[in-house]
Amino acid sequence: MKSVADHQNYGDEPEAIDLLCPATFNEFGISESDFELPRTKDEITALFEKIGITYKVGKFNAIFNRAKSYSRSPSFDDCVSIRCFMKAVNELHYVE
Repeated sequence: MKSVADHQNYGDEPEAIDLLCPATFNEFGISESDFELPRTKDEITALFEKIGITYKVGKFNAIFNRAKSYSRSPSFDDCVSIRCFMKAVNELHYVE
């Protein structure tokens, strides 16, 4: 049983660098793995609308399709991660 007095490292503790310099979104309860979860077009749209970013349908589809080309998981045909979507946004942001 784990306790504060137990000095055994079970391998599930965070690295020291993560404790000293936590990721930006950790204080909001968002972990790095949340950015890698496969999400549908509707989920991506809803998440970006909540932060005030909207795209026209054509531009969104172009970004989403580019994000699918970055995706490592072909089993999720119509899903991409937020990380892949953001990479595509950075690439296609200024394209009309």
